[in-house]
Amino acid sequence: MNHRNFIIAILNFFVLSVSMSCSNKSDKGSTDSEIELTEEEIAAGFQLLESSCFSCHSPNAAMDNRIAPPMAAVKKHYVKDETSYEDFRADLVAFVNDPSEENAQMPRAIRKFGVMPKMSFDSTQHEQMAYYIFHNELEAPEWFEQHYQQERKRHGRQMGNKGFSSNQEYMKHGKQIAMNTKSVLGGNLKRAINTDGAASAIDFCNTRAIPLTDSMSVELNASVRRVSDKPRNPNNRAKGPELAYIQATKALITSGEQPKPQLQEIDGRMVGYYPIVTNGMCLQCHGVPKEQILDETVAAINAKYPADEATGYGENELRGIWAIGMDKQGGE
Repeated sequence: MNHRNFIIAILNFFVLSVSMSCSNKSDKGSTDSEIELTEEEIAAGFQLLESSCFSCHSPNAAMDNRIAPPMAAVKKHYVKDETSYEDFRADLVAFVNDPSEENAQMPRAIRKFGVMPKMSFDSTQHEQMAYYIFHNELEAPEWFEQHYQQERKRHGRQMGNKGFSSNQEYMKHGKQIAMNTKSVLGGNLKRAINTDGAASAIDFCNTRAIPLTDSMSVELNASVRRVSDKPRNPNNRAKGPELAYIQATKALITSGEQPKPQLQEIDGRMVGYYPIVTNGMCLQCHGVPKEQILDETVAAINAKYPADEATGYGENELRGIWAIGMDKQGGE
């Protein structure tokens, strides 16, 4: 059997398993049968987990090298015999939208690993990830890696032939690049904090953050930048359209509205702007000195960044933005 037929067979088996699972759960009051996702959306759920979640919630990390509970453990705590899909989705979305001990079903994990970074998933992505987690075994089935690699290759061929036909597709692609990079940076940063404390994260940011972001730019075939109007590293200062977007987004947040990404065409490239909003984890290095930031961390900041502007933040404030530059793609 060739790879294509193998993948089709696996997806057909998965869809059949999901259908059986839905019917088996009907006695719990769930309306799973009303939710119909295509094979493409099911694959998207796996890809979101792979690109944005597994770098921290690794299914294969050794016990002494974990920086967050594996996804299988997350599911075990969130999904009981009586849990409906709707209840699981609501609990998962509540925590992902506002990572905190108050919203967590795993307070011991929060105390052990700390609060996760705040991720910017939209409602469609919430649905795709929640549906995949709820209906699939997460103990690394044998076909996981092969399935993901095949889907990524297939997606790449489609992009090369067809390109993007709308601004919405550019926005979606740019957001995935931003979240992928954020996941890699966040995983490394969280590992540094868990291993040696917040002060060690300052050294990581000083020596590795920009090179790691540059390497992601090469890997993802896009320009990837984190910029702010109050930078820690002066090389990350926002300018021109970036600064205008930051100011407009801060005004939205102040008025109680949700920050929104934006797409612009600049010098023949499509550039997406995506907000970075603070949560409790951020405040260990960007909060108020002597309140959220420990003295040793303040000392490390002053030593590495004598012109630092990036403190004094509270939760749910705009720390900066991702600026993702993408080459223009031809339509069909």
